[in-house]
Amino acid sequence: MSGIGAGLDSFYEYLLKTYILFGDVEDYQMFNESYTLIKQYMRKGRASCNEGCGEHPVYVNVNMLDGATSGDSLWIDSLQASFSGIQVLMGDIEEAICSHALYYAIWRRFGALPERFNWLRGSPELLFYPLRPELIESTYLLYQATKNPFYLHVGRDILNSLNNHTKAACGYATIHNVQDKTLEDRMESFFLSETCKYLYLLFDVENPVNKRFAKYVFTTEGHIFPILRSLRINADIPRGLLKDVEGKMPNETHRQCEKIPG
Repeated sequence: MSGIGAGLDSFYEYLLKTYILFGDVEDYQMFNESYTLIKQYMRKGRASCNEGCGEHPVYVNVNMLDGATSGDSLWIDSLQASFSGIQVLMGDIEEAICSHALYYAIWRRFGALPERFNWLRGSPELLFYPLRPELIESTYLLYQATKNPFYLHVGRDILNSLNNHTKAACGYATIHNVQDKTLEDRMESFFLSETCKYLYLLFDVENPVNKRFAKYVFTTEGHIFPILRSLRINADIPRGLLKDVEGKMPNETHRQCEKIPG
């Protein structure tokens, strides 16, 4: 079985980010081929996110041999929420808006992201939420790409949910069950290094990182690396948020940023 979530998300992320950092054309070619096949075999639903009839698009798990779905693969996991951020970095802004909207809708329903959600039945399969950062990371990247205040409201909603449901005497606790909000006596380190970091940067508009955002890239663990031309092989950064060092996006992409799902 293949997908874009647990076990694979960082692979796609680093194919693109290795190219952005070092200009490795082979990595970008592998990413581009993978992304084309992901949209061909894993993307289900209507062709356009904001137009036409049919179900809201979703990226599903498929059989690696024939690209088919089966009864035991009709779920998405919380790690897939990072894919919207990858789509931002490679310039597919409208699709990033679309995929992000699905995970935010699940968050609004439960006040957290269940670890696994059955998209056909519309119900969670794994009920815990260990304070993962993927949704807020994609929210942060979408705000940097679009400057649409909608994503500030998303961040505030996520922050309020964390404070209301997970805040404990000595930190923030993993949600054991997103339906009844029972907690576990556990806080993963990525909550501080990633979840809190992206929330902080989302709201700190004057932060130096945000002022020169197109000159940095985040690792999958949330570490900040500068994009240095001296480290890059002879290659241009792909079309996307980081295409030019000032962070300006092509006009045709910017127009798509106005299409925020209601």
